[in-house]
Amino acid sequence: MASFVDDEAELASSSEGSIAASDDEIQDRDEEIIKKKPSGKKRKRIAQDSDDDEDDEDGEELDQNLEDLIDDNPLEDDENSESGNVSAEGEKERSDVEEDLDDEDYDLLEENLGQKFERKPKRRRIKSVSDDDEPAESRDIGSKEELQNDLFSGYDDDDVERPARASVRDEDIRDIESGEGEESDIDDFVVDDDGQPIKDPKKKRKTYNNAALQEAQEIFGMDMDMEMLEEESDGEEYDEQDEEYDQDVEGEAERRPAKVSKKKKTKTSIFQVYEPSELEKSHLTEFDQDIRMADMPERFQLRDIPVCPPMDELELEEEARWIFKQCFNSRPISKQEYYEQEGLGGMQKKPNETIGKIQEALNLMRNQKFEVPFIAFYRKEFIEPELNIIDLWKVYKWDEKWMELRSRKQNLVRLFERMQQFQFEQIDPDKPLESHFRTLAEEDIERVKTVQTMEHLHDVYQHFMLYYGNDVPKMKAAKRAKKTAEDGAEDQEEQDEEPEVLKHAKRKSLYMMCVEAGLVEIAKKFGLTPEQFGENLRDNYQKHDVEQHPEEPMEVAVEYIRGQFSTSETVLAGSKYVVAMQLAHDPVVRNCVRQIFYERAKISVRPTKRGIKEIDEAHSCYTFKYLKDKPVNDLADDQFLKIVQAEADKLLSYEIYIDQKCDGTLGTFFKEIEQLYHRDEFSNVVQEWNKLRSEALESSLNRMLYPLMVKELKLKLLEESRECITRASCRKLYNWLKVAPYQVDQPLDEEDEDYDTSHGLRVMGLSYSIHADEVSFCAIIDGDGEVTDYLRLPNIMKRRNIWHEKEQKEKELQSLRDFVEAKKPHVIAVGAESREALYLVEDIKAIVAELEQEQQIAPISVELIDAELSHVYASSKKAESDMRDYPKLLRQAISLARRLQDPLIEFSQLCNADEEILCLQYHPMQSAINKDELLEALNLEFVNRVNEVGVDVNRCLTHPHTAQLIQFVCGLGPRKGFHLLKQLKQHSSRLENRTQLVTSSVRMGPKVFINCAGFIKIDTASLGEMTETYVEVLDSSRIHPETYEWARKMAVDALEYDDTAEDANPSGALEEILESPERLKDLDLDAFAEELERTGYGDKHITLYDIRAELSHRYKDLRTPYRNHTVEERFNLLTKETPQTFYIGKMVTSPVMGIAYRRPQGEQLEMANPVRNDETGLWQCPFCQKNDFPELGEVWNHFDAGGCPGQATGVKTMLDNGVFGYVPLKNLSDSHVSHPEERVRRGMVIRGRITKIDIEKFQVELTCKTSDLVDADHKWRLQLDHFYDYDVQDEDKKAEETRQKHQRKQVYTNRVIVHPSFHNIDYKTCIVKLEQMEQGEAIIRPSSKGSDHLTVTWKVAEGVFQHIDVKEEGKSGPFSLGKSLWIGQEQFEDLDEIIARHIQPLAAFARDIMNYKYYKDVGGDKKTVEKFIENIIINEKKVAPNKIPYYLTSYKEMPGIFRLSYLPRKTPHHEYFSIKPDGLCYRKQIFHSLSSMIRYFKEHYRDVIPDLSMRTPVGVMAGSSINVDNATIQRAAAVLPNSVYNTLQQVAAQTPYGNYGGYQGSVTTPLLTPGQAHHMPPPRGPMVMHTPHYPVTPNAAGQGWPPSNYPVTPQHVRSPRPQWAGTPLINQTPRPGPAIITTPKPSASGATTHQDWGKMAQLWARNKTMQSEQISSSNRMTPRSRAASRQSPYVTPLGDSTPLIDEH
Repeated sequence: MASFVDDEAELASSSEGSIAASDDEIQDRDEEIIKKKPSGKKRKRIAQDSDDDEDDEDGEELDQNLEDLIDDNPLEDDENSESGNVSAEGEKERSDVEEDLDDEDYDLLEENLGQKFERKPKRRRIKSVSDDDEPAESRDIGSKEELQNDLFSGYDDDDVERPARASVRDEDIRDIESGEGEESDIDDFVVDDDGQPIKDPKKKRKTYNNAALQEAQEIFGMDMDMEMLEEESDGEEYDEQDEEYDQDVEGEAERRPAKVSKKKKTKTSIFQVYEPSELEKSHLTEFDQDIRMADMPERFQLRDIPVCPPMDELELEEEARWIFKQCFNSRPISKQEYYEQEGLGGMQKKPNETIGKIQEALNLMRNQKFEVPFIAFYRKEFIEPELNIIDLWKVYKWDEKWMELRSRKQNLVRLFERMQQFQFEQIDPDKPLESHFRTLAEEDIERVKTVQTMEHLHDVYQHFMLYYGNDVPKMKAAKRAKKTAEDGAEDQEEQDEEPEVLKHAKRKSLYMMCVEAGLVEIAKKFGLTPEQFGENLRDNYQKHDVEQHPEEPMEVAVEYIRGQFSTSETVLAGSKYVVAMQLAHDPVVRNCVRQIFYERAKISVRPTKRGIKEIDEAHSCYTFKYLKDKPVNDLADDQFLKIVQAEADKLLSYEIYIDQKCDGTLGTFFKEIEQLYHRDEFSNVVQEWNKLRSEALESSLNRMLYPLMVKELKLKLLEESRECITRASCRKLYNWLKVAPYQVDQPLDEEDEDYDTSHGLRVMGLSYSIHADEVSFCAIIDGDGEVTDYLRLPNIMKRRNIWHEKEQKEKELQSLRDFVEAKKPHVIAVGAESREALYLVEDIKAIVAELEQEQQIAPISVELIDAELSHVYASSKKAESDMRDYPKLLRQAISLARRLQDPLIEFSQLCNADEEILCLQYHPMQSAINKDELLEALNLEFVNRVNEVGVDVNRCLTHPHTAQLIQFVCGLGPRKGFHLLKQLKQHSSRLENRTQLVTSSVRMGPKVFINCAGFIKIDTASLGEMTETYVEVLDSSRIHPETYEWARKMAVDALEYDDTAEDANPSGALEEILESPERLKDLDLDAFAEELERTGYGDKHITLYDIRAELSHRYKDLRTPYRNHTVEERFNLLTKETPQTFYIGKMVTSPVMGIAYRRPQGEQLEMANPVRNDETGLWQCPFCQKNDFPELGEVWNHFDAGGCPGQATGVKTMLDNGVFGYVPLKNLSDSHVSHPEERVRRGMVIRGRITKIDIEKFQVELTCKTSDLVDADHKWRLQLDHFYDYDVQDEDKKAEETRQKHQRKQVYTNRVIVHPSFHNIDYKTCIVKLEQMEQGEAIIRPSSKGSDHLTVTWKVAEGVFQHIDVKEEGKSGPFSLGKSLWIGQEQFEDLDEIIARHIQPLAAFARDIMNYKYYKDVGGDKKTVEKFIENIIINEKKVAPNKIPYYLTSYKEMPGIFRLSYLPRKTPHHEYFSIKPDGLCYRKQIFHSLSSMIRYFKEHYRDVIPDLSMRTPVGVMAGSSINVDNATIQRAAAVLPNSVYNTLQQVAAQTPYGNYGGYQGSVTTPLLTPGQAHHMPPPRGPMVMHTPHYPVTPNAAGQGWPPSNYPVTPQHVRSPRPQWAGTPLINQTPRPGPAIITTPKPSASGATTHQDWGKMAQLWARNKTMQSEQISSSNRMTPRSRAASRQSPYVTPLGDSTPLIDEH
């Protein structure tokens, strides 16, 4: 094969001229440049150094950089160098190029080509004489040499070598020749498409031809106005003969008269038109040109470390073993899914035979320059079955890591060797070595050579710097001094002339301070060297025993007290630091600790205050926001990256550790290795030294090694997480690209031209928008992907169920029907934007069905296509350039059709200079990884798929939308690939056979040709008779040109032709076998392979089988056939959801769309039983519960007319992703809900959890129960991590609640109120002011309850302040005072009235109490006061047993409430009373003075103290309980007049005891309630109900009230609270109106409903002045007022919420 390529290259050389003849030499030279040239940035920097004062330095630097460019062993290619048939035109072109060569170029050519060249005279630049210069006549120029030195640039070619790319200042010099300046030597070898050298873009004087501008126009896609560019760049340029100098014999120069200068338009180059970044993006720089011309795969050159041959034969074997261990036999630290997977991408443990396969792959890559796809397809025998194409890419990447590691190891070895030589030179055999001196031994150098990882290499380097870091500057200084001495005195003088550089003082490290203090000697007395301890740690047993020093540590430390180490303690601390540093820097110790740390490391995570609020169930870190002691080995996939991102967002904080401290003690690992550093003895000296050793080891671990290990581990975990995301992204792209073009079933009538698929499929794409104002489009593309027609569909998304849109919808569908009928597409692609796509697909299928039935057209499939790619493409710059006049939705429709036609082509259009392929969404966290790394990984997926399919270069030329594929061909890239298309396009030719890749204008090198030839396919059938060139049918197959002869041999053998005959035609046999490939099955390919192996071709049995398969089916598409979406895929496609984002238990919010009803069916209607309401007389529907039917017949009409919606079953909602939500009635609330319309309304947004997902119906079931939303038992929420820290979570919750409780700031609204007592201050400021004021003073201030409240704070006593809330009503604004003010139920007009009627009475009563003789101002808390008072009264009781001592006190905790303490016998008693504006409230009674209260106390202290916490016992029965609001009762009692209260007291005092229904009990608080009967619960046995009669209680008027027949309510203890049907609760606000007494409806059991006695007491009080009338007492009837009318018992009596009177 190599000879074949060389022959073809020789043919190309003879036809293209002499420049092409030396193409191989130039390529060889370029290969050497690539191997040895400096980096691109360095070359650019060299090229741009143009200052004259830096020429010498630049020259030296360039000499060093160019020194390696010259090959000392030139390649002798006699065949190429001696091919001398060169045309005259080629000679002329070559001579033109040679005119620009300088001496260095000639030297380089002579050394490489082995022949001499005639050197042309050099061109020189002269200085332009400015007008300000002195005339030539006035100058004293002595000689011609002086004139030359004055005019030229000061270079002496014999003495000083010029920089290769020295740019020249335009204002100083100009060219003598016609507009062309001096060019660099490298530029001579880099030529453009016309064979002209490419100029340096930085040289302003260089001009470029229009071909470069034409190239820029093609690349940038813009029309350039040449005249405009020339006008913009128009400048004055002198003609080349404006100024000429003549020199006479004597050496005097006379200036000729200058010609008239004329304006000349300068030519504009692309470097002047475009920005450098644009040129770099379009690959138009010199670096890109070098890559194009080099005969090496482009990706090999673009790698960070280019692929290069190995240094020796053993390197490949060593590298293969290293890659096998590091790449294929090393587990990741965290759990990675890709490690467990099988198949492509799986990291399964490989057998040992893999090492040989890896070595073969490395040999093919590094020595033969074969790229991965070529090896995977055409060198299978070398790699299979152990390696596949994915494994080859791993080898390719790890080869780069190997080369980087090898390079750093070599650098470190050189550093070690120089240090070793420096030590040898510095050692004086007559002087003893210093104590801290450490000789660099050969073992240290060998250790570097055995390094296997970057971490280990870093360990060795850090170990070196610890011991020899201070000697490195000395070594460099010694080297410079030695070099200076060798250079001689001249260089020394130049060095002396250099200005002194200010050197900053270097700060000594603590370790060096300890070393200089001699503490290394104490470190040696610790008993083990770091190397010995490292071996003990590595072998996990005490291999080296500790040598014990006989003296105690303190005694040893005394000898080293000096300088900063002034005490024994500081000396020992310094020595421990030295030992810790040496242990931490020992490579063996580091490696052992690193292994253990990676295995045992744990991580704990805790959210920040911000994270507690923001990390909810929807956050990706929710399941692990609290972690405790989770092993890092259990971190899965990208979990660590999520933690790191959350930390960057200040949501989480995490910690990685190994040893845990519990009660100040270290964890397990330290305890394990501590014994390896101890002496196992029990003497005091040994224990003291063991303690020092433990402290040094602890310091080494905790302060030095663990932080380093944590840093390394974080980087590794991040790398693994990013690798996980990268692999997931590549997997998703692979799933997109692996789909083959859409195929249709063959029609029954093969002669149907409309359904002909020989030229590809016609695909119609339809794209719509979810926005109603955007117009939809559909487009038709032909088999080549070109647009043939499109249709505008503005009304396609209208709805048929809306009457004013139905007609528009029908017209639009008819237009679409006509379009489909006319164009007859094979398939229709509809963009899956939303759920509406399903309805659109149904409409199109209906149209197609009609056409199939009416027009008898072939079946047309309708497919849903993911619209993400079409969105990105329609917005891309490429689409805007290619389809500038098309709207965005039309571009989307075209993209949809092309994707269905061929996904690989359509996706490749985003692989452009703008890197728009990254705009697709591959992974939720793809933005967290490096963009370049992700782009490289995605490009490799394209490389694999494109080379698997092949690229038709001629189709790329005729259909530009397919041209992006060429960059992924093996051996090519964006530079080489588009350069290939450009060359073919410029010569208006098409690729007719693969041989033209090296023989035509392309001039492809042999290495690149071998790599790419098999993947470039040529449609030989389409060429036909269009060309006279020989058409090789094998060019349309995957068979590589190097095996064409074997394919022909197989064809001949299969047909049993005689290939030795003179008329043998292998090509004809090949064409015949392609028509009947089944005849190849009879061939014995194994025997053929054995024959090839005997002849030296090696094992080729897999290749032969591949050739037979390819001859059977040329370029068979190996991609997966297109298939319809599954139900789950369709759901995810239309909802844009994934199983990770939409799952059962997820909390969602959705608006209410309506109420769901279940309509009654036939049998249900027949069995319906309407219910009549006896009270209202109306009928109720049993289904919808409508209860306003006056007649039964109307209910049946309601059924028959279909007006009954049925029974409510739930609530309908709509989620954001278009999925319907349904909340069953049972899941709407924790309590029972019969009428959901009372809870929700249409448009209301509700929150719920998903309980069921129906992907077929696009419906989910939700629950809105509070218990399910809270989910305290974690029934619905995501499963939390196994290491979730619930304890810390509970602590944070309690701490947050406490913090909010204590740090909650009250918000006060500043008010505009003019009053001397009002102040806009807060609580604390108010207390401070009141402390300076007198007792009884008050301050009115804003309230924290809002702008409609005020707070009155008044001073009760010293340190006791009471706060009273004031409610405002009738406010005109938020800052003004309300027109009416309320304190409880009492109304005030203004603030003055509050102070006068409320505050001042309170203050007066408080002063009376504090001035009382038995008042004690104790102060302190409640317990202190109680204890103090009890001691006083007990002591007084002892002094006077016959007296009852008592005292009054107050509490700070209870302002306004005082305490009465007394001792009647032995046990102290305590009672409370409060101050009210109208008196003192004691034992539920109001006293208008303190003396009357004290008198009452003295008279009734023996009485039973009423329970202040009990409600008023109204007919209370034993064993029953009441539930009356105490505050409501007090407010109601407070409004009763005193006269009413006294009258009720008198009535209640005369109410006798009685029995009721056989029950007898004592009455606790007698109360007469007129106008109402008391109803007891029904007794267990039969009883006769009657209303008892009691004697008449005389009133003040002397009249008998109540009448003798009026029922008196009996009172019993603990009776249940009375309730009436239809009566509101007790805390309802009473409404004014006439008192209406109703008759309760008897219950089914015969008992009447309980009544509210407080209400009836109020009614009686209001009607106490009315004349009573005898009311007949009938069975189960209560006497009514005379004015009362009989009403329904369900009517609520007015005044029902009046509180009980005895709470006053």
